[in-house]
Amino acid sequence: MVAEANGWNSQVKAFHLAASLRGDAADILETLPEAQRHDFQALSGSLELRFGRKCTKEFRRLQLKYRYQKVSESLQELAAYIQRLSHLAFSDYPVETRQDLALQHFIDSVRDSETQKALRLADAKDIGSALVYAHKMEAPLQATRRDRHSIKAVAAIDSDSHFLKQIEGLRRKIRCLEELTGVRNTKIQCWTCGAARHIRRNCPTSRDGGNNLPLH
Repeated sequence: MVAEANGWNSQVKAFHLAASLRGDAADILETLPEAQRHDFQALSGSLELRFGRKCTKEFRRLQLKYRYQKVSESLQELAAYIQRLSHLAFSDYPVETRQDLALQHFIDSVRDSETQKALRLADAKDIGSALVYAHKMEAPLQATRRDRHSIKAVAAIDSDSHFLKQIEGLRRKIRCLEELTGVRNTKIQCWTCGAARHIRRNCPTSRDGGNNLPLH
């Protein structure tokens, strides 16, 4: 109204707007070319982009897109956060659309993959009903995980037992071979000199290799 009353043009309005800026808002001037500093539409558009509702909504939507459940965060806490952020990010949307978007972001942000899959298959209408369904599924999912861990543990024990049996079988075979080898070695003895590991025919103490022995 002051600008209209005084008949200010775009350049004059830009001058007065720039002169009234303080702090972070004044820093916007350093990011603009000289021509845009003197253009009211360009200057006000930059301020709207930096501090306005449009920029804030886009930022909230980015937060929703990359928001994931923290390790120590409960589903109730996650649901409350997503619902509040969705209200800020989609405040200009119809209520039903806003609820659908909030529900989708909530499911996407759930950390547990099995819970997330169950929620996708469920016929939830909003975050509240999805949260109730998730709590109902929590006990069966935990029981399923315990069963899987038990099966894996039993399988690991069976595998270890089979491996130990194989090792014990190999040890028995080695002992048998050692015993047989020892028996065979004790049976090899020269009848001429009494030494082991050669026979009379190959005895080195016999001149003719053991072929001309004295007759009795």
